[in-house]
Amino acid sequence: MKKLLLAFCACVASASIFAQNKKSAEIIKKEALKQETVLDSIDYLKRNLDFADTAADTRSLLYYTGTLQEQLGLYTDAGNSYAKAAGIAAHDASNMPKVTSEQLVLNAVRANLCAGNWETADSYLNSAVRNSKNETVSATVKLYSVWSELCKASSVPGADISDSVELLKAYSSMQSMKSVKAQVLFTLWHLTSAKVYADELNREFPLSPEASVANGKSQIMRVPFWYFVPKENSASSSQKLYNENSESQKKEVSSAQPEISLSQKHPGKKQQLGLFKKKENADDCIRNAKQKGFDAYCYTETRSSGTTYFIVAVDENSSMTMGQKLKNAGIDCYTIE
Repeated sequence: MKKLLLAFCACVASASIFAQNKKSAEIIKKEALKQETVLDSIDYLKRNLDFADTAADTRSLLYYTGTLQEQLGLYTDAGNSYAKAAGIAAHDASNMPKVTSEQLVLNAVRANLCAGNWETADSYLNSAVRNSKNETVSATVKLYSVWSELCKASSVPGADISDSVELLKAYSSMQSMKSVKAQVLFTLWHLTSAKVYADELNREFPLSPEASVANGKSQIMRVPFWYFVPKENSASSSQKLYNENSESQKKEVSSAQPEISLSQKHPGKKQQLGLFKKKENADDCIRNAKQKGFDAYCYTETRSSGTTYFIVAVDENSSMTMGQKLKNAGIDCYTIE
């Protein structure tokens, strides 16, 4: 009898201790932000998912983890986090970013398209989100469906994308697609090199990132989707002028380049330009930065998961203005130690 009582008390005590370890999403997020690097923050969030107090806390933490992973270019990981969050039937946790289940599904689609995973993206697009009554969600589903077709076409040599182009042209004039019109016009410009779409971007969305890329003021993010979607074969000389920047990027990616040597991690603050699983992608990022006058270099870090990442960085200057200089040059970055 004593043994039974002791066992019962032990179980109660264990359950009590476990309950005491439960935390709200807000607290776990704040603790994650205290970590040394963004990757450390992501690792902390993943380790503490089991300690989330409620289903709503778990959902919000998964969503926040996905946003960090997507910002670092970990698109497949981000897609998985968004999808897991979408599968939890709960509301937003207290004092955490708000997001609907439909938005979570669309985030998962976008992240997988960025990674080139069109089959996974299609599976999410064919869920209940396709029948959404929300006009913005419906418009995004239609746009992402075209993007998925383009992503699929990238794996087929000589694929015909004319149907996708015609569909996008129709979308560009539909009132119901107004919420994604800038992305539609940009996609048309990227596919056809037609000056008319760049002009329309400048006229209707002059401050948008899409217009900035079309004008050559900034560059397309280094994601598989935008680099490898096929383009139409014909382009007039006037169209080539607007496409000169994107064509040079494409050649830079596809042409053989000498490998860039790895460096040791420099002490002090620095601006991180990118984090990659493949060395060639890091090399490409360095070349782009050097072309714009920045002394970028690459070093490796191995995470607790065993995965080695290639980190591209530029050392901070004495006036602490390097981050702003990089952003003025159209290069995304953030400060790390």
